[in-house]
Amino acid sequence: MVRKSSEPFDAFAVRDQVLADHEWQEMLRFQQQIQILQALPVGCLPIATPYRYFTCRGQFYRPYEYQNKQLYIEIDQPLAK
Repeated sequence: MVRKSSEPFDAFAVRDQVLADHEWQEMLRFQQQIQILQALPVGCLPIATPYRYFTCRGQFYRPYEYQNKQLYIEIDQPLAK
């Protein structure tokens, strides 16, 4: 990462984002089958922690941007931290 020394920089925020991205990749790697939706079913509720995801009648989806389109990947139920 290259930046000007005059620009504000939060190394801890970068570290936390890298860790969250790594956890996301590991979670996907361990899933047996991945279901990808182009739109969420009606009645899904947004959840903000431990990261942004949606709960839909017992199923859980995380938003993912691919080729400038918003997709939703089914995930296991996140554990609250």
